[in-house]
Amino acid sequence: MVLHWKNVSIKRISEESGYGTATVDRVLNNRPGVSKRTKDKILKTLNNLQNGNRKNNKKNILVCSQSGPSYNKTLEETLERVNSKNQNKFNLIKKFIAAKDFKPDHFIKILNDTSKFDAVIIVSQEDQNINNEIIKVINEGKPVVTLTTDLPNSNRTCYIGSNQSNAGSTAAHIIGKHVGPKSGSILMVMSMPYRCQQERELGFRKILRSEFPNLTIKESVFNLDTSEQSYKYVKKYIKENGCPLGIYNIAGGNLGVAKAVSEMNLQQDIIFVGHELNKNSRNLLENNKMDFVIGHDVELEIETAFDKIVNFDSEVENKTFHYSDILIFNRYNCLNKKVF
Repeated sequence: MVLHWKNVSIKRISEESGYGTATVDRVLNNRPGVSKRTKDKILKTLNNLQNGNRKNNKKNILVCSQSGPSYNKTLEETLERVNSKNQNKFNLIKKFIAAKDFKPDHFIKILNDTSKFDAVIIVSQEDQNINNEIIKVINEGKPVVTLTTDLPNSNRTCYIGSNQSNAGSTAAHIIGKHVGPKSGSILMVMSMPYRCQQERELGFRKILRSEFPNLTIKESVFNLDTSEQSYKYVKKYIKENGCPLGIYNIAGGNLGVAKAVSEMNLQQDIIFVGHELNKNSRNLLENNKMDFVIGHDVELEIETAFDKIVNFDSEVENKTFHYSDILIFNRYNCLNKKVF
């Protein structure tokens, strides 16, 4: 089959079809490695453009995020910014739910209506019913990307985010080196059954056990990724158990942890390490109410997710992990970082 397409640019066809330029090039030049469904869509787009029938073939991406309010806001605004940089190539169907309000049935109902989306980006705690629903989406030939926290039992297409075990190990290394030879306890703050938090905890405990036996985790406190609860439980813990040498907040709610420590005038006695650089955590760093934030490049992760979705049908080797760099912020290097 000979295609006459030189009057329409590959870039134009890519923008209209929602597929990457490499995939479009394969189809136009009759090269293998592209599914029949993708090929048909691209050829239909070419035909529409050649006949002046421009049609909006944007991919509809469902974004489901169950997290704390700070991360949800960061994710939403970064999604819009990255999509805008790509000439709004995608229709984003956004469903953001605070961790404390999450009900698995809600996500299951959203995922069940597969006629409304072509791909999924999801941030969720582990739940077998959600895993089962994702498996159904995958079986329909639609890509599912897990962001920041993985759902490995869902047969998802790809996980994009930090190696969370290494992130936890990094926190342990920072706290252990800061404390030095002193012996004492470390308070760990956690929330819900997110895979990322479980892996951070494992990495953190491993390094404390092997490299800093002078430090022990006697107790963990739990919140629902809210500052109100982290404040309440951290303050209660310190009143009942005394001042720990360090606090590692695996979850959200950094503001509450900082407030509890500040009210008890213990900033100089406790090293406080948490996750996710945003406006709140940057303000805490700047004002010496938090010592280190372990972060990651959310914008790069979203760009990678979009690229994975666009090239889903044409990838010869389907890479199931894309690890992003672990970033360490303190009061001196967080000022120029764009946050929400």
